Amino acid sequence: MRIEKDNILIRDLTDDDLPIMLKWLTDERVLEFYEGRDTAFTIKTLSEHYKEEPNGGSRVIIEYKGKPIGYGQVYPLKGGMFEEYDYPKSEAAMYAMDQFIGEPDHWDHGIGTAYVRIMTSYLKTEKAADVVLLDPHKSNPRAVRAYEKAGFKIIRELPEHEIFEGKKEDCWLMELKL
Repeated sequence: MRIEKDNILIRDLTDDDLPIMLKWLTDERVLEFYEGRDTAFTIKTLSEHYKEEPNGGSRVIIEYKGKPIGYGQVYPLKGGMFEEYDYPKSEAAMYAMDQFIGEPDHWDHGIGTAYVRIMTSYLKTEKAADVVLLDPHKSNPRAVRAYEKAGFKIIRELPEHEIFEGKKEDCWLMELKL
């Protein structure tokens, strides 16, 4: 995958990206919102976890003005994921996505919102997606605001949806109908 728009490049994750991923995923400011501060990554564990395709989807690096600043993954919604999200199965083409901006200096600049808009447009035009879902932590209002700016709507709470830093974290189920 390679998508360029408005100083943002979205490209496939490669082995060469593992050192920057390690930098991001050992930064407590990032881990507070993604993976958790109780997670200890190494190049080996990153390679094992992030090189595997997510359920038939894609793992990408987000670049801004030529510099890697974040990570994203998109994958089709299938199987037990409908139960996990408490979302009704249908014939619609549905995707889920996760992402983070790993460079805190680039937070609050609209880059995350722009990435989400670009990626959802790609999913609609290239994958014929009808619906995209997100499940941010309720305790992450920055992410929720970014997703709302990109057109997502909160459709329900997902109580104790994810174990994060040793406790069950409440999340929002957010939906964008394309």
